[in-house]
Amino acid sequence: MGLRLPLTPEQFVDRRGAYSYPAVALDGRIDSWKEICFQSTWQMDHHHRSLLTSPDTSRTVMGYLSTIFWGHFSGQDGRTRAGRARAKVRQALNLIESGRSGGIKGAADTIHQALTLVESDRCGDAVKLLRSLPQLGPVFASKVCAFLAPAKCGVIDSIIASKYPQFEFLVDGKGYVKGTATNMRRYDSYCAFLRERAESLNQAGDYFLWTDRDNTSQRWRAVDVERAMFQPI
Repeated sequence: MGLRLPLTPEQFVDRRGAYSYPAVALDGRIDSWKEICFQSTWQMDHHHRSLLTSPDTSRTVMGYLSTIFWGHFSGQDGRTRAGRARAKVRQALNLIESGRSGGIKGAADTIHQALTLVESDRCGDAVKLLRSLPQLGPVFASKVCAFLAPAKCGVIDSIIASKYPQFEFLVDGKGYVKGTATNMRRYDSYCAFLRERAESLNQAGDYFLWTDRDNTSQRWRAVDVERAMFQPI
């Protein structure tokens, strides 16, 4: 998309390696879920994608609940808030089980339809669709997209919108990303930028691979570029 950021390839590598958000998730049954943590962010991503893309509707919904748990687990101040995250999960599950968004099957169908949109590079349309699910505003819908397809999507939140005004995301008076049609189009462009930057870093050779928390070297995906941009150093 022709966008330039004031970050060198070396800075991307350093920032991605320093990404510090907790690698946590949920697993088990939706009526008896358990909290788990991972030694690497790649393992966490794989877990979420496996849940969200599962043909088992209850597992798909578990992936949605796990995304909510992960997204609320830590605040911008770095403090963990597991109790808040659990409460948000229970609220979302209660609404789904009460029949909101078509119940368990309807919610799973929505997530699977969003995956089809993302795979066609219609990431903004996927965010718009996912917002029909409880507790998924534009930011949390983008978190689901990033777990559905980490090679194609990244998260857009107030930190990214504030630090990188060149993406031109519209925010409200509190700095939160708005769910406007314009922002959905800009999310498409944003994800295209993330994919392009990931490809260029991968083409730069093994020296520019990033190191995960278990000391494994990993190739770049769209979500990795976003996490490098998110991480302050």
